[in-house]
Amino acid sequence: MLEGSQAGSDWPLVSILIVTYEPEPTLLRQCVASVIGSSYRPLQLVVVDNGSRHHDAQALVERELGAAGGAGLEVAFSKQETNLGYAGATNVGIQLSRGELVLLLNPDARVETSTVHLLVEAARRLPAAAGLAPKVLLADPGVVIDSVGLSLHADGSATQRGLGQADIGQYDLEEPVGGLCFAAALVRREMFTPTRVGQLDDRYFMFYEDVDWSLRAQVLGERFWSVPTARVFHFHSATTRHLGGGFKARLVQRNLIWTAVKNLESRSAIRVLVRRSAANLERVLALRQATASARAIVEAWAGLPAMVRSRRGVQCRRRRPDKEFLSRHLERSFFDVDTYSPEPSVAALVSVMSRLFAVAPDPQLERALLRIRSAADSGFGRDPARMAELVRESGIALGPGFEWLLGAMEAARD
Repeated sequence: MLEGSQAGSDWPLVSILIVTYEPEPTLLRQCVASVIGSSYRPLQLVVVDNGSRHHDAQALVERELGAAGGAGLEVAFSKQETNLGYAGATNVGIQLSRGELVLLLNPDARVETSTVHLLVEAARRLPAAAGLAPKVLLADPGVVIDSVGLSLHADGSATQRGLGQADIGQYDLEEPVGGLCFAAALVRREMFTPTRVGQLDDRYFMFYEDVDWSLRAQVLGERFWSVPTARVFHFHSATTRHLGGGFKARLVQRNLIWTAVKNLESRSAIRVLVRRSAANLERVLALRQATASARAIVEAWAGLPAMVRSRRGVQCRRRRPDKEFLSRHLERSFFDVDTYSPEPSVAALVSVMSRLFAVAPDPQLERALLRIRSAADSGFGRDPARMAELVRESGIALGPGFEWLLGAMEAARD
């Protein structure tokens, strides 16, 4: 264990950057308390209040720090007069940060005591990594994955690796990942400078800014790794659920198109522009989120001249072809985006066990997996409770996440 707080230590200053807007007080207190309780020092806490009108984030943070006697933290606080969006406010926070390493952390997330230590250790062990993705778990139930980095795809989209999957160790290897989910990510501060990747694109306002930044970084030759021993607990979208599906859908679809146009190779960029525009037009004609889809098309095309100019700046510095970092497989998630909850199922069971076997082959696991796959292809596959019984009969035990999944499948009997 590092002793970063010892005098004369050569461990780097880490700036933990939290951007908040009308924060839910309990969640923000838990987030700040977890930072205070981190075993790593030296730490700088940077909080950007993004134009809140109804909550005093600074007072809340100061109360937590006061109760902890300051906790040996350097603190920087910035209050914005207007809402700059997540991207713009993050850029403000980066300017305030002094750390060699910057931990981007959502206000609805909390770190474990050892999380920062483990990320810093990995940063020193992997000097070529531009950024590191911890294992982010859904805070409720605490044993289901939110993300272990991002996978980037040729259609301009990205997926959170493992979203909705019970955590049974299937992502426990340190490995290259396509990108970082900014709910929690450690980034070398130099990456935000113009000569490396640069700042977040504040034209996005929110959503997909981490995908755009990660994709740009990959094009420019940077790499990312996962650090699954470093854990973060996250209340998925707790700070944005009140915005409504139409608002999010508009920005996601618009920003996805912009991301592809700026960063992908020409043929792929044109294909995404045409297909995504057509798909949004179909939703308009079918009256499915028609207003949001129409605005996404209009705003995406209105912004194209600026995005094309940005594209020139990216592509003239390109160091890697897209095929080197885009995922060829669209990993399935088991997460209901309407209820923000994991979806336990027979398919989820087969998926998590298959990935675990792929990364950690084991004869007992292989036998159990063959039996489960065979049963899933039969009539048993329509009976989650019976499938859970078959797993228990195999005698295999894979930890709390596995028990949660089996329990949820058994509950389907009720």
